[in-house]
Amino acid sequence: MTRRSGSERSRRHSTTDGLAADLRASVRCHTATDGQEIVVRPLLATDREQLAARYEELSSDARRARFGSPPDQLSASELDRLLDLDYDSRFALAALLADDGDERGVGVARYARHSDDPNTAEVAVVVLDAYQHRGIGTMLLADLVEVARDHGIGIFSATVRWENTALLDAIRAAGATVTPDEPGIAAVTYDLAEERARDRE
Repeated sequence: MTRRSGSERSRRHSTTDGLAADLRASVRCHTATDGQEIVVRPLLATDREQLAARYEELSSDARRARFGSPPDQLSASELDRLLDLDYDSRFALAALLADDGDERGVGVARYARHSDDPNTAEVAVVVLDAYQHRGIGTMLLADLVEVARDHGIGIFSATVRWENTALLDAIRAAGATVTPDEPGIAAVTYDLAEERARDRE
């Protein structure tokens, strides 16, 4: 068995403690348009059971819009993939209702940095059907933009079905560029530097 020096163990614990502190510091509180208090925090491995349960509450249309050809339930390997986060190149935020101290997940926003272009990350946002049109997706995306900037990401990219006109209209209104991609699919590009400039105006 390999013994680790005290300094090596100390560095490892320091890194772990630093990550835990960063995650705790990134918890934010918001108010939805209906007055509901929403907590936005990093998605954690302990959210696995709730992630699986909330997926089953998504409508078939919402699943297809987010996952393409989705299964009825998330498999263990799919949950592993969704929770495979390093909180740098792969980051996810969860939106939770803050009712009576009980946190119920209602949405997730995530990005994954492109391996061939570290300035760009693929982004995805999903909110449970019953909690849409309350500004929760906008909250998640705004918080994720700030996280991405802090980690050196300058561009978000995504693919959206043309039939999802409400989302595309919201994306355009936020300043993103929408162009044709594959048949039935739109390519979305969102420049985070331009978003920062708009914030300063």
